Amino acid sequence: MTAKPETKFWKKLKSLIPEIHWTRIESTSSPGVPDLHGVYPTDWGYSISFWVELKCSEMKKVRLTPRQISWNFSYNKAGGNNFILVENLSNRAIYIYSGSEVRELCIKGLLHPPLLHCPSVNQVMHLFQLLAS
Repeated sequence: MTAKPETKFWKKLKSLIPEIHWTRIESTSSPGVPDLHGVYPTDWGYSISFWVELKCSEMKKVRLTPRQISWNFSYNKAGGNNFILVENLSNRAIYIYSGSEVRELCIKGLLHPPLLHCPSVNQVMHLFQLLAS
């Protein structure tokens, strides 16, 4: 059985960023809750907690359910740290969006300007270093 693209994306992320304590969430009881919860220890003695929704796209369109859109938007509006990480399967680039941008991302897809664009998953650690600064 072949792994789904999002499962492969998760495994790459986990192996490349072991500094983050990752918890993968696979919940059918709470639709809309993101795929990952992460805790990143900073150099200043405190940690940053955040949620990540993983998506893979072969084209510019990013498919998000209404519950994912609602959860990400309302959590971010309440002051939470949450992101949508999209891997473009055609070139392996990573697009990182704030949860506050979830509605625009759903409408415009990868044409919507990301917080950060990484040519590969290897460079995603840069986002977490920015968060900690």
